[in-house]
Parts: sequence; C-alpha cells; structure tokens
Amino acid sequence: MSLSTRSFIWWLSLWAGGLCLSACGLGASQRLSSQDAPIGVWTLDPKDTVQRNRAKARLDLAQAYYEQGQTAIALQEVAQAQVADPQWIAVYNLKALVLEKMGQSAMAKNSFEEGLRLALRAPSLGSELADLQHNWGLWLCQQGKSAQAMPQFQRAMGQPGYALRNKTELAMSRCDSLAKG
Repeated sequence: MSLSTRSFIWWLSLWAGGLCLSACGLGASQRLSSQDAPIGVWTLDPKDTVQRNRAKARLDLAQAYYEQGQTAIALQEVAQAQVADPQWIAVYNLKALVLEKMGQSAMAKNSFEEGLRLALRAPSLGSELADLQHNWGLWLCQQGKSAQAMPQFQRAMGQPGYALRNKTELAMSRCDSLAKG
C-alpha cells in the first residue's frame, strides 16, 4: 500500500469517525449551560425550548442512524429536526455530514453554508458554531481546498466553550500535510 493510499485511508477514517463526534451537539462541547459563552444573545423562550428539545430528540436519532450507516433514515430524522427547529445550526451540520456520506457533496456544501449563514443571524453557542466550522474545514480539506479550510479550523478553535480543540489541531495538521503533498 502506497503512502498516498494510506494517507487517504487515514483521512477517510478521520472524516467518517471524527466528524461524527462533533456533528450535532451530542458531545461534551454541546451541552447547553449558562456557562457556555454564546455568540450574540442567548435567550430561548419556553416555546423555543420545547422546539429545541424536539429537534434534539430527532437529531439524537439521526446521529445514531448515521453512525450505523443508515443514512437514508438519518436524513429523514434530520429533516424532522429541521422542521422542529429550523434555526438550529447543529441540524445543518449533521445534515451536511449525512449528505456527504450519501455522496451528495453539492448538497452537503449547501447545508454547511446555510448553517454558517444562520449562525450570523441567530444566536448560537460557541461550541455549536465551532463544531460546524470544524466539520466545514474538514469538508473543504477533503475537497482539496486547504487554504479555505485553515481559517475555518482557526475560527473553530477560537470559539468559546469548544472542548474538542485537540481534534481540530490534529485536523489542521493533517490538512496542512495533505496540501503539501
């Protein structure tokens, strides 16, 4: 097995396994708490909290199906989460990952970009935004766009409440070495 083939396999394992952990707010960096510094003003009225809880339940299911490779069902659950809370960027993050795994790169790109646009308009936890930026950076790197990926990784690392900085540092290093050949 050549070095480039091994590099690709390593990268693919990072992509498939590593992204999954930060996809939709299920990890330690995604716990909603008053200690997490928000981007903008973080206020959810009771109606929004109910919607977020519904979306989170659907996103949890989607994450489980995604991890089992059942992408069609995962995408259905993501769609239900999006109906419940269309302003939650974690929905767009996982949607992009599922679409990419299904071979729908253009649609995955659109979902990442929509999540980033939403983050500019709606308040988001720094850790949720960091997860989205991390995954977007990995996607860009996979597409051979390391120059665009690096700022996304750096933005992710600068978000308050982001607990997966080591993973992002590893991704940055790997993306940089792949770009250099």
